[in-house]
Amino acid sequence: MHFQGIAGLDGNGNQPWGAVITIGEKGPSGAPTNTDRFFIKKPQAETTEFRGRSGLVRRNHPDFEKFNQFDDLRWRQTIRFNIVHAVHLRDEWASVEPCFHFQLKAQMLPRHKGHPKKVPTCTGNGVKARRYVGEENGEHMFEDIACPHRLCQFRIGTSPVCKPSARFGFQLRWPDGSKLPTPLTKFVSHSWHNTNKAFIPFFQFLHEQAMSLGVEDYTLYGLPGVMVLGKKSMGNNRSVPVVSVSTDFPPGVTLQEFFLAQRVKLRELNGFTDARRITDDSSTEQYIDAAEIEPGLPAVFDVGGE
Repeated sequence: MHFQGIAGLDGNGNQPWGAVITIGEKGPSGAPTNTDRFFIKKPQAETTEFRGRSGLVRRNHPDFEKFNQFDDLRWRQTIRFNIVHAVHLRDEWASVEPCFHFQLKAQMLPRHKGHPKKVPTCTGNGVKARRYVGEENGEHMFEDIACPHRLCQFRIGTSPVCKPSARFGFQLRWPDGSKLPTPLTKFVSHSWHNTNKAFIPFFQFLHEQAMSLGVEDYTLYGLPGVMVLGKKSMGNNRSVPVVSVSTDFPPGVTLQEFFLAQRVKLRELNGFTDARRITDDSSTEQYIDAAEIEPGLPAVFDVGGE
């Protein structure tokens, strides 16, 4: 008898990440450095030693050594991509989750015990939230609470611990003739600017254009885009890195033509197909994503198993 499959093993909806894009990288002190350029890192974290403790960090991806060492910032500040999930902005934001997910998240809260497996202490959407409250009889307990949003004590101050957490999944794209790989890649940001003024407007614009053309049942699969790194002035001679996101069609091709071709493509594919959500990473991987961004978060030390 021939068997195929194992009961209970279905991948848990995990995305097969091949690379991770970061803005800069963490220096020895934990503070971000080289934030004027993108880095392409391996999706897996590796064990390292830091001040006598073992921890997990992401290393630069060896397949992208040429990119990571290129001195010309014009190349290091631009990431071209294709959307490779069948997404469609409907039902508010739920249907975009295969490639874009955002929420409020506090990885740790002051004077509040954190989850031993690095599950975020509090997540929410500005209306409702779910907060870790500790362990009881061997079970980790969470409490559903009303989210105070802008009035939350953890959103107030110069260094609030509750911030947006946005994740964008895509396939890398390079100029013709390039030998660089094109894996499924993710980019994570905890920036209000990147979430509210880059990614959300990007998807809203695409949706509005499709609706204006009367293409109500559309998919963004295959859409080419570009993410560009820049700086935003904060005053007092201080600036922070921010990204812009836009479509990136070849010369002579327009977004309108892309959507008008949807009817033919959907007929060929026999209709619209939903894809898996992007919110499937393990708690450890989500913590690594956060630790690469937040200066106050250490590398992933003393992490328990999943």
